[in-house]
Amino acid sequence: MARLLPETEIRTDEDLIHMLEGIRQVGVAGHDELDEMAGMIRMKIERYARRNGIGRMKARWWGRMVALPLSRCADAMLAVASYSKVCKNRFEAFVVALDDENAGRSDFEVTSRKRAA
Repeated sequence: MARLLPETEIRTDEDLIHMLEGIRQVGVAGHDELDEMAGMIRMKIERYARRNGIGRMKARWWGRMVALPLSRCADAMLAVASYSKVCKNRFEAFVVALDDENAGRSDFEVTSRKRAA
């Protein structure tokens, strides 16, 4: 199975930040695609139902019911993107706090921030 994100070794803080940004972008792209597909499926189901004699309200109900799981998946992908952003922000705060308190004690090489001399 193809991987969404390439395997990378995390050596610096920039590597982890880059990976978290990639996860966020995958989540946003997944949300957009799934939401678009859900809308298209809903439209097709409604049109098919109307052509086969089902009333307008019932056709809309069926369209929503069929597309609802994909819409929920799209929302979950957006949640992945937002949680990735939260992780990135918290990691950046952690690195700054650790670097201010004990310069050079982290396993991460701090490259995203220059220490004030």
